[in-house]
Amino acid sequence: MTRFERPRSQTLPRLPRLGTFASLTASLLLGACSASTDLLPSIAMKPSDTTTGDTTPDTPQTELQKATIYWGQQYAKNPAELKPALNYAKDLKALGEKSKALSVLQQAALIHGSDQELAGEYGRLALEMDQVGVANQMLTVADDPAKPDWRVVSARGTVMAKQGKYADAVPFYERALTLSPDNPTVMNNLAMAYAMTGDPKKAEGILRQALVAPGATPKVRENLALVLGLQGRYDESKAIASGVLSTDTASANASYLKQMVQLQPTTAMPDAKSFASNTYVSPSQPRIEVQRAAATTTSSLPVSQSVWQTTTDQSPPLVR
Repeated sequence: MTRFERPRSQTLPRLPRLGTFASLTASLLLGACSASTDLLPSIAMKPSDTTTGDTTPDTPQTELQKATIYWGQQYAKNPAELKPALNYAKDLKALGEKSKALSVLQQAALIHGSDQELAGEYGRLALEMDQVGVANQMLTVADDPAKPDWRVVSARGTVMAKQGKYADAVPFYERALTLSPDNPTVMNNLAMAYAMTGDPKKAEGILRQALVAPGATPKVRENLALVLGLQGRYDESKAIASGVLSTDTASANASYLKQMVQLQPTTAMPDAKSFASNTYVSPSQPRIEVQRAAATTTSSLPVSQSVWQTTTDQSPPLVR
């Protein structure tokens, strides 16, 4: 996606947001008090392994480790500088060090709270870690209609969805889809927003499109099985789910879905894999006992937000 350079002198246009930044900075200060000061992971403190005679070209993981070391060192030299903080956080996140990445972004936001790229990275990572309130604040700052980023717009939709505001999520997902057409992640989330507002048929159509789109994840197939089951099409649901779940789990899911056909729009929807914990049949457990356990009213269904896809990262910054 095309990157836009931020103009250096935009003080006046940003004045209306100063109130938001002030309150946001205050909340960040509170969070920073409890943040870990050890922001350099062990990998960033270790030199490259030169004891082996292996001359195989570096793997992507090795390149990422080198980049993390480099940007970690740059960040340690000047924690107040934006670029090292952003790149270090991105590489930490790519390595799975999400908590440390969040701490780096939190510290950077105390100084660069109005920077939209930083706000976008911080907001999306906070959303992945279910810090919905922080995500909402940061993504609002990051969302600039003049320079739209589909990842930010889609994430704002997921913020609404995780708060149970499914109808409010739809316009964000639709807007994100215009910015990134045929994006399976956005289509998945849009479909599930429709499903949660009581329109599983419309959700089905969108999920079928997402399923054949390049880059579709198994989550799309799981959710398609889910919305088919919500329409009472249990055999189809089982067949679709068997592509990503074991046969026993897919069968158990279909049984569980039969208890959900009266799902109300405001009821939380568990994802396909979470059904197994409610309906899985072990060899020592008679099936009739599982069926009784599955006869749960919709009001007591477990809350699940894992039908939403939140990871929308591009390639992490490497050192060339």
